[in-house]
Amino acid sequence: MLDQVLHAIEAYLRPTPQGEFLRTAMWGWPIFESFHFLGMSLLLGTVGVFDLRLLGFARRIPIAALHRLIPIGISGFVINLLTGICFISATPDQYLFNKAFYWKVTFITIAGVNVMIFYARTFRRLLETPPGFPPPMSARLAGGVSLLAWIGVMSAGRLLTFFRP
Repeated sequence: MLDQVLHAIEAYLRPTPQGEFLRTAMWGWPIFESFHFLGMSLLLGTVGVFDLRLLGFARRIPIAALHRLIPIGISGFVINLLTGICFISATPDQYLFNKAFYWKVTFITIAGVNVMIFYARTFRRLLETPPGFPPPMSARLAGGVSLLAWIGVMSAGRLLTFFRP
């Protein structure tokens, strides 16, 4: 049943304009890869630093100051989401039937659930923590989970080419 659904998604995605462009334009894939790398750099460069602060590094930097950089990380995630959709459209069989892709989506989901829990339960308490003091345990846990999840996303993304069906 799942296999039929995946094949139907593959048949739907393959003829899309972005998929056709990436398959046929000589510089299409490398340009989109460059944007994908830029997006990941923006994401990890901001969210990764914020996560390290949550883990207790650079305690003199106020949390609120680092938090102002989060929109840059969100823009990086959006760039990655859009370019990733284009990659899947270009070669859906290389993604939909790839175990590394499932791991990548799992790690993205873990990061997403983690950030929702963080903002729902921990963020307000974290802002009350004076500079120089360790963040609450829940914030440290959220930072660690986030950092590990994004490392997992990058690792699984890199492994996509090694586990092609």
